[in-house]
Amino acid sequence: MRVSSNNANQASVSILQQRQQQLQEAQEQMTSGKRIAKPSDDPAGIARAERALNAQVRGETAQRALAASRNAMTLSESAIGSASDLIQSAREAILAAGNGTYTAAERKSLAVQIREIRGQLLSVANQSDGSTGYLFGGQGATNPPFVDTPTGVQSLATGGASNGLPGENLPLSVDGSAVWLQANRGNGVFETKAAAGNTGSAWIAEGQVSDPSLLQGKDYQLAFTAVPGATTYTVTDNTGAVVNDVNGNALQNVPYTEGKSITGVPGMSFAVAGKPVTGDTFDIVQSTPDLSVFDAIDQVLVGLENPQANNGQVMQAVNSGVRDMDQVLANFQSARARVGETLNRLDGMESRNSAAILSAQTTRSNAEDIDMVQAVSDFTNKQTSYQAALQSYSMVQKLSLFNYLNP
Repeated sequence: MRVSSNNANQASVSILQQRQQQLQEAQEQMTSGKRIAKPSDDPAGIARAERALNAQVRGETAQRALAASRNAMTLSESAIGSASDLIQSAREAILAAGNGTYTAAERKSLAVQIREIRGQLLSVANQSDGSTGYLFGGQGATNPPFVDTPTGVQSLATGGASNGLPGENLPLSVDGSAVWLQANRGNGVFETKAAAGNTGSAWIAEGQVSDPSLLQGKDYQLAFTAVPGATTYTVTDNTGAVVNDVNGNALQNVPYTEGKSITGVPGMSFAVAGKPVTGDTFDIVQSTPDLSVFDAIDQVLVGLENPQANNGQVMQAVNSGVRDMDQVLANFQSARARVGETLNRLDGMESRNSAAILSAQTTRSNAEDIDMVQAVSDFTNKQTSYQAALQSYSMVQKLSLFNYLNP
């Protein structure tokens, strides 16, 4: 077989170009740290890398949403804690106002203190989240969610909570109405209250449930009749019928003993203190979850700021105020516990999400990154191969008849 010099030269140049290209590719891989420079290098590998990258991006987006939710919940938990401290201060001031030796001026001074606490509570309720929203803005509010009106504090926000990521429960706010406007009234089962037109000095305590199985879910009214030497009461239900006790005895014209618990109403007991007059009435109604923090304070202030209030009216305001503050505190504690549970849940979600991001990064690295030790070894081998090809080519070039014919 005849091999021409030109053919041998072209073959050597082609091999040199291949070695040079392989050496260049190895160098590019070492420089970039990637074994895939273009999709055609490994279609299956690039597909795995893209899927892993998408998962990583989703995880990082969720991580940012988690951080935003954690910040909002941390601020909310702190705000509810501050509100609880303020309510506790208001409760102490209300208790102090029940001191029988205090004058109307001294009670008014305490009312000023309580009114200042009310203002601070409104500021906490309208606390910003540090961005463009409000901690208690519900499903989103660009303006303060609570506004003070002549009829009391009203919520302008939509109930519920805004979410930081579709499909995930990552709250960025708290349902302000549930926290500030929806405490249970009374003792949580029923509420005792004095009629606005009472003129005697009697007041009614909050009462308690004596037997849950006997509760009938009705509203009742306690009406007094006072004649010289005797004071009696009659209990009627919301239909106007006289109520019978568990023994079947009608609670009509029952002799009244100051401070003694009235136990005849099925499942309930409550005490009336002071001296009622004919026409004084007290209502016992079912508890509802619509007690506003601000309305509760406003009711106390009405009693404490009235210089004409008698001892019974003052004690009624104090007793009802302390009872309402306890219910507000209980509602705050429940809200704070819910926020705390959310923070605990965010901890778990953050841990799982971090693990998912790490897994996606590992999968992507396995799909497209090079083994640097192997890459260095391959580069060295290709470099040696290229140098050998160069030396071989330079030697073969000299194997020509014309080199021997030169003088």
